[in-house]
Amino acid sequence: MSTIKTFSTDELVAAKPTLEKFKSMPRVPISILLDNVRSLQNVGLFFRLCDGFRVNRLYLTGITGYPPLLPKQETRRPGVVEHAEREIQKTAIQTVPFVTWEYHEDPMAVVRKEKEEGASVGAVELTDKSIPSSEASWSFPLLLIFGHEREGVQQTLLSAADSITHISMFGMGNSHNVAVSGGIILSAAFASLPTPPAPTDPLGK
Repeated sequence: MSTIKTFSTDELVAAKPTLEKFKSMPRVPISILLDNVRSLQNVGLFFRLCDGFRVNRLYLTGITGYPPLLPKQETRRPGVVEHAEREIQKTAIQTVPFVTWEYHEDPMAVVRKEKEEGASVGAVELTDKSIPSSEASWSFPLLLIFGHEREGVQQTLLSAADSITHISMFGMGNSHNVAVSGGIILSAAFASLPTPPAPTDPLGK
């Protein structure tokens, strides 16, 4: 029986492009908006997802926590900034520098900007008008909206969305964790891209 080759962390790191080359690589035409996501560790997981899928931009809005800003831009107390950085890094696993991100208090300002630039807007929420992610048909560029862990995507954002998608559940739970949902939806949207980008793993050179 032949041995199946697995890759060590060192091998995976060695296969990655330089930071300069990575910055020049095209990003996929998908952006993510997190509105009122309470858990900083969920925010960190979205950074890891956005890096893994090389998304165009991650918008953090409302009460969603965010990494440190430049000193002249930072308005939060030092303890709040340190706590946010520590909790986000627990799950982001050093991917924050590789993700283009912004913080905006008003999520609707982001939606209006993205629409003006030609993006379609897809909210991820279970509603009487949503369709299963397995049946979704997205157009690009695409802005995907994820909301509060308990209350979901707020009505103003749902009303502004061009489509609303939900993840079908086959057990007794009502939903997945918001970051797990992000992985599921991003995988589905990524698979719909007309031209998938080249991967950066050892087999994708």
